[in-house]
Amino acid sequence: MSRPARGAASLALVVALSPACSGSGTSPPPDAGPTGNFALHFNGTTDYATTGTAGFPSGQVPQTISLWVRYAAADSTQTFVSLREDFASGIQVGIRDGTIAVWTVFGDVKLAEAPTPPLAGVWHHVAYVLDVPDGGYSNTLYIDGAVSATTTATPNQRTPVMSWIGSLDGTQDFFAGDLDEIRVWHLARTGEEVLEEMRGQVASKEPGLVAYFDCNVIQGTRVPDDSGNGNDATLGGGDPRYMPTLVPSDVPPAL
Repeated sequence: MSRPARGAASLALVVALSPACSGSGTSPPPDAGPTGNFALHFNGTTDYATTGTAGFPSGQVPQTISLWVRYAAADSTQTFVSLREDFASGIQVGIRDGTIAVWTVFGDVKLAEAPTPPLAGVWHHVAYVLDVPDGGYSNTLYIDGAVSATTTATPNQRTPVMSWIGSLDGTQDFFAGDLDEIRVWHLARTGEEVLEEMRGQVASKEPGLVAYFDCNVIQGTRVPDDSGNGNDATLGGGDPRYMPTLVPSDVPPAL
């Protein structure tokens, strides 16, 4: 399927939500129903989005970042989501050294990485969970509902004032592929809760959920934050040249 053309028609597209259905790592995200739901498609060279950060967790407290991803290839450094205070403090979730990984912006510390790159071109559910048991740190990366990696590495301290989707900062580490069902939590989700989320068994408004983008609707230049916290995503800084577009999440586009 070819990528939809940019323009007012695609930007004004509003799609009704369909009931969630169960899904797996190589199936469409659980919001993809028989009438078709949507994901954000990033071209890997210019597309990005920024979001509000109200209520976002600081760098060394319990938190969870989760999303569905379908990437074109596990090459170069690509950002799914980054939460930063500046270039000396932050976290990136994305593709690094040929696999899905989580690393710090400052010091380039690998917090977790999948030992084997998941298959490209199909959907995967990814969740990074930081817990702080007994004063230490526990970093866990889940791929398709299963633990892929754990470490006790120390994350950067930060109070996020910048949140990016599809790029580190709008100039580098661009992502090529599709993202859907992006969530940021101000708590450490359990393995069972991660699995429930992958299966679509999570409401749009939950305790501890500070941002949620179901990526079914673009309103002007924004994707609304369905958590109710007002952290809407602005596409491409408001410039149509840099905006990701909507593609059906249940039909593979030309990546």
